[in-house]
Amino acid sequence: MIKLIALCGAPGAGKTEVQAYLQKHYGVIPVDDGHPLRDFAVRHLGLTHSDVSTQDGKASLRAFPGGRHMFVREALGELGNRIEEVFGPDAIPEMAYNWVIRNANRGWASNECYCFGSVRRQQGRFYKSKGAVVVEIKRPGHEPVNEFDRYDASLADFTINNDSSIEALNARIEFHFGPMLRQHAH
Repeated sequence: MIKLIALCGAPGAGKTEVQAYLQKHYGVIPVDDGHPLRDFAVRHLGLTHSDVSTQDGKASLRAFPGGRHMFVREALGELGNRIEEVFGPDAIPEMAYNWVIRNANRGWASNECYCFGSVRRQQGRFYKSKGAVVVEIKRPGHEPVNEFDRYDASLADFTINNDSSIEALNARIEFHFGPMLRQHAH
């Protein structure tokens, strides 16, 4: 029985849309694996929730404490790099996984399913070690630009191509996830 899904893909590939579909149709609980970074940026760097959680917000140039100007995506990526330098390359996925363990609504033994929406670098290996299905979302014209947005596609169990309409994406999500998740539907 599937419990964990980990999505990797370039910014703008459609990971958020996949998470939203899985939540709406199967009750899959989305997990913001970048929450510690976003929370720090909002609470300590003066950014808004929109700045740190939307593509437009992350593409905006901001002045940060200390006088440095950076794009929000770059600032979040650099925060993540520092966490990984200090605590190791699996620190961010481990924090997200531990959040799930601590906050599972009905307990880990239930039929809950969780989806991590921003798997980077070699993080797919960590999620696989916890039993996750790792899925790559690809969209033409969307490739990782920043080093911290790169991921190891070889860790993906399968790829969903987001190369046309939202209806086509939804059909592909249903094709790949439907058989696995029907038992989780509410």
